[in-house]
Amino acid sequence: MKILIVVGIFPPDIGGPATFVPLIAKKLVENNYQVEVICLSDSLNHSDNNFEFNVHRIKRRQSLIKRWIKTVLKIISVGKRADLIFVNGLPMESYVANLLLRKKVVRKVVGDWAWERGRNLNLTDDAFDEFQNKKHSLHLEIAKFSRGWTTKKADLVITPSEHLKSVVNKWGAKSKNIKVIYNGTNLISKENKANNKKYVNLITVGRLAPFKNIDKIILSLNQLRLTNSNLYKLIIVGDGPEKNNLKKLVSENDLTDLVTFTGQLNKDELNKHYRESDIYIQASGYEGLPHTLLEAISHNLSIVSTPIGGTNEILEDNTNGWTIDLIKGKYPDEKDIASKIKYLLKNKEEDELKKYKANLLLEEKFNKEKNFQEYIKTIENFINYE
Repeated sequence: MKILIVVGIFPPDIGGPATFVPLIAKKLVENNYQVEVICLSDSLNHSDNNFEFNVHRIKRRQSLIKRWIKTVLKIISVGKRADLIFVNGLPMESYVANLLLRKKVVRKVVGDWAWERGRNLNLTDDAFDEFQNKKHSLHLEIAKFSRGWTTKKADLVITPSEHLKSVVNKWGAKSKNIKVIYNGTNLISKENKANNKKYVNLITVGRLAPFKNIDKIILSLNQLRLTNSNLYKLIIVGDGPEKNNLKKLVSENDLTDLVTFTGQLNKDELNKHYRESDIYIQASGYEGLPHTLLEAISHNLSIVSTPIGGTNEILEDNTNGWTIDLIKGKYPDEKDIASKIKYLLKNKEEDELKKYKANLLLEEKFNKEKNFQEYIKTIENFINYE
């Protein structure tokens, strides 16, 4: 059986799809599927010989119309020899190509790109759930129609959370055609953190986009250092359109010595920072079900996070981490972030219990190997179903 996977980001890019696709492709190959991947890429000069499947890269930075046509034609060309198209990105290009191919389509939906576009372009300041129910500009209404239409046209939709399943259902996809398979992570042996360190090391990982609210995490350092100067350090892992604004904010608040921007990191470099950190902070206005949060739990970090989207299916209403409320459903208060950090450091026994429960949940629902096998089983059943 042959499977074509279509995705917008792929290594060396970072992000959920760029992490997921190489892993699921490898698992499919191990289960005797022939896999090919089509992706966008900043450069075409990558050696993909380390992958056990063919990777077809299309240059990201070119005329949008030219890129769009190239992508559709490439999907048609490669898709002719596929039994199934697994769409993990570029949904409209995949849909248009499949008008000719007429292949079975499985679509993974991890968020709402129409909402993300609106927030990134300052076309809306709506919270995620608020955005789903309101009318917007023609630009955004076209985007909303596109994301709903292409989702409805998939034969099977996979989401990483029950919350996102309910959203996709509202877009028009039938409930019987939507399946929830949680993201997963490796379960690693726990190491005791050194308790004689000079600093409490905070870390946040993700795309530097407006709705990630990383500015609020930075500003929380102002609150934290009021009680104990130079006690905290923050590592910000990732890249994105807000990078320069965030660096300027750090400089303006005289926090340069306390904040480090690492840019994009490979897996080993990221794991090193996880091991050296104490607290993982997520301040996003929306997440489907963040893989980075699972990674942080697997490294036995304390969790401070907004309970949005599928995140609360991990946190379980403050049971497995420390939640921070959102103002108008959009962003947290930096004082609340600082308050939770200070509280958990003073209440280590309660924090250790939350970490213990989080790791139990990781084993039960978010074991990467178990969840990948669920993907394989789902795809196998779907391909064989007539």
